[in-house]
Amino acid sequence: MDDHFLFYADPEHIRNNVVHFPEEEVRHIVKVLRKKPGDRVQVTDGSGKRMDVRLMEIEKKRVTGEIVATEVEPAEPERILAMGLVRKRERLEFAIEKAVELGATHIILVHSDHSEKMSIKAPRVDNIIISAIKQSQRCYLPKWETRNSFGEVLEAYGKDRRVLVAHPRDSPVSENHAKDDPLLMMVGPEGGFSTEELEQAASAEAVFIRLAHTRLRTETAVCAVMAYTARML
Repeated sequence: MDDHFLFYADPEHIRNNVVHFPEEEVRHIVKVLRKKPGDRVQVTDGSGKRMDVRLMEIEKKRVTGEIVATEVEPAEPERILAMGLVRKRERLEFAIEKAVELGATHIILVHSDHSEKMSIKAPRVDNIIISAIKQSQRCYLPKWETRNSFGEVLEAYGKDRRVLVAHPRDSPVSENHAKDDPLLMMVGPEGGFSTEELEQAASAEAVFIRLAHTRLRTETAVCAVMAYTARML
């Protein structure tokens, strides 16, 4: 079995203990890895399952495999990342990719006070997230959504979670918490948080954390805050 690669197939592609590999995975199996019937691969459906799959049919546009064994990975600590939208799509996509690789379980793209209007291509975001869990060998597929403001994010997710805001206004980070405490992390867009957004965060008893002594781009701050919170786990 090749442990180096993790393939993804959503639950709709798994029927009667048989994996029907999606098109993009078929290309990888056939053209890149040149697998043969009988070879074994690892597959996840994004629900925490890591499946040992024996390949059966391998054709140019069709690959199937039988599930030989299944393990369920331990549940991941909840780490929600809410980030303001940035103007350049490639930078936004970089931030999403790295957030997933660094353990985000839920990503919220926020049309915040200082972010510029832009359209979100849902299939593109889906593909980036799937690619990132495969790269990082994660078996849980993070959720993602858009929100119209950070205030909306705080209302929906800030009440039962520790809220950390990436902003130079330092406040002490308590060490008196369980390692699996759910986290909501907030990163501003290129223009930073507005005064109103900071006041809303303060009212929600958020902790403000300084990630560096220099000004960071949004995608850099995303990587930094994900690494910062990883130390809490």
